[in-house]
Amino acid sequence: MYKLPLIEIAEINNHIILSDNFQDLLIIKEIDTSASDSEFIIQDRTEPVRINALFMILILKGTVEISLDYIPYTLTENSFATIMPTHVFQVGSVSESFKAKILLIDKSFLEEINTAKRSPSMTNYMLLRKNPIIAFEPEETEHVNKSFLILQQKIRLRTHSFHKEVLQNAFVAFLLELANIMVGKKENIRPPVLSRKEELLNDFLQLLSTHAREQHIVTFYAEKLFITPQYLSLILKELTGKSANKWINEALIIEAKVLLKAPQATVQQVADMLNFSDQSTFGKFFKKHMGISPMEYRKS
Repeated sequence: MYKLPLIEIAEINNHIILSDNFQDLLIIKEIDTSASDSEFIIQDRTEPVRINALFMILILKGTVEISLDYIPYTLTENSFATIMPTHVFQVGSVSESFKAKILLIDKSFLEEINTAKRSPSMTNYMLLRKNPIIAFEPEETEHVNKSFLILQQKIRLRTHSFHKEVLQNAFVAFLLELANIMVGKKENIRPPVLSRKEELLNDFLQLLSTHAREQHIVTFYAEKLFITPQYLSLILKELTGKSANKWINEALIIEAKVLLKAPQATVQQVADMLNFSDQSTFGKFFKKHMGISPMEYRKS
């Protein structure tokens, strides 16, 4: 077996110094490239990765280039980014004068909040999911920065008898503060309330993130959603402008790109992991959509 580029929160913590850390479940790190201990998280990684955690970045000064699902973004001062575990994430260049705060939350920590049915936080989690990059006003950046400090203070309450519960509540409050800012940006923020069609789209995307590697036909996803393939394609075309087949193919290409960047994996192994009948079929599929062969992409 070979290691795929999926980054666990504990692995990230091994490369972070001077952070506030709660049991490798919630980590806050202050980044300052002008400081003597300067470092930027996974900046040495040039290949696309997935982070098996919710990852939030508040930019206080300078710029950083990132990509989410191969779409490039430039994060500048007063930007806030929310990177979900399903995102394919890549760090590009970081400016010499760069300051930021990062927050990493393990999926199990989030799942416990889900189980507790803290509905406000889940509503706002969906709001963040639909709006990964937000531009703040300077005073909003200052307010969110203060919310970071509150979370850091809660992490440091190590003798508290209900430490995790206090921290969970503080994180829910943190999300509510973010949502409160978003309410004032209604013209730029897509609302979290989903129509029935949007719920089906959301459920489809969740299924696709889980099954894209092994399930390549529309019928599988339609059956899971208890609708016909024709209706699923109609919904996706209406809401996104892309057919179900196009969504599936694009997800497959993203998975292929990630796997091809794992140097230990042969093209045949990538084809097997993506459930293609053979390497030749995979190669033709990849070249059709990318214009180059899998081996050429790896070399590039």
